[in-house]
Amino acid sequence: MKNITKNSIFAGECMIEVSGNTDNLDKKQIKMNLNFGGDTFNAAVYFSRLIKKQFNTFYFTGLGQDHLSEMMVKRFKNENLKTDLIQIIKDKYPGLYSIQTDKKGNRSFSYWRNDSAAKKMIERCNLNTIDKFINDSELFYYTGISLGILKQKDQNKLIDLSKKSKITAFDFNYRNSFHGNKIKSQSLFKKSNLSSNINFISFDDIIEIFGKSDPIEFINTFKRKDNIIILKHFEKIFYSEFNKIGSINIPIIKAIDTTAAGDSFNGSFLAYHLKKEILSIEDKILMSHKITKNVLKYRGAIIPKSKMKF
Repeated sequence: MKNITKNSIFAGECMIEVSGNTDNLDKKQIKMNLNFGGDTFNAAVYFSRLIKKQFNTFYFTGLGQDHLSEMMVKRFKNENLKTDLIQIIKDKYPGLYSIQTDKKGNRSFSYWRNDSAAKKMIERCNLNTIDKFINDSELFYYTGISLGILKQKDQNKLIDLSKKSKITAFDFNYRNSFHGNKIKSQSLFKKSNLSSNINFISFDDIIEIFGKSDPIEFINTFKRKDNIIILKHFEKIFYSEFNKIGSINIPIIKAIDTTAAGDSFNGSFLAYHLKKEILSIEDKILMSHKITKNVLKYRGAIIPKSKMKF
């Protein structure tokens, strides 16, 4: 019997990434690096690399008709991401962000995304076509950033669409300067949690959004009989698997660049979860952490395929 390739969808915004050493910019012209990045794009790449031909991995976003949008589509294809769900938005462009990295590998960001085509990805798509496609999909992944770029009515539409997939995964990715109203963000993220089978969250996020400092207290608030929660907390990852709470020790990694640390973990965990269901959740966490550990040895969100260690 012929195996049927399953579909997965990653929805959000891929942006133009500018990075480099700006120490002498006040004195002279300098050379910077141009790349592409974004939380859902990064996760999709690592998922696709690990899952290989067992799944078609689709990237759902909005792009423009400009040269960099065209190059972005070519990059998607080079990473084996399917582009059928990309919405081309006339007179709009990809967003842009710059990365500054300190000596410890920690990052700070500046964003230019007010005119981003991705903001129109729900508004301009054929919802009936997307709806039918998601119904036949095994996985739908999106994040708080995916929601944050959209108008309120489109946020609700994205959440409703996500529920139609067999498995829905959501990352509580939150930026205070970006999301703004915490009360609205709390309500929005709680709605996404109720619609998701797998939730990813960092300790920084639960403090920023909910003002909670106890990981177990947070998990007890959001766990259900039908969901998995993965919460990263310094040298430990707490988890809830269908109401069973546990934790596993994870050594802090010495990083060259922490860009895509969480994204690479999420994409890897989803790949291991879908292709190796017999593994325990602890094994899936450790295997995903191994990918992240390798990613942090290199600069940039996406490391070369040749550097991937499975």
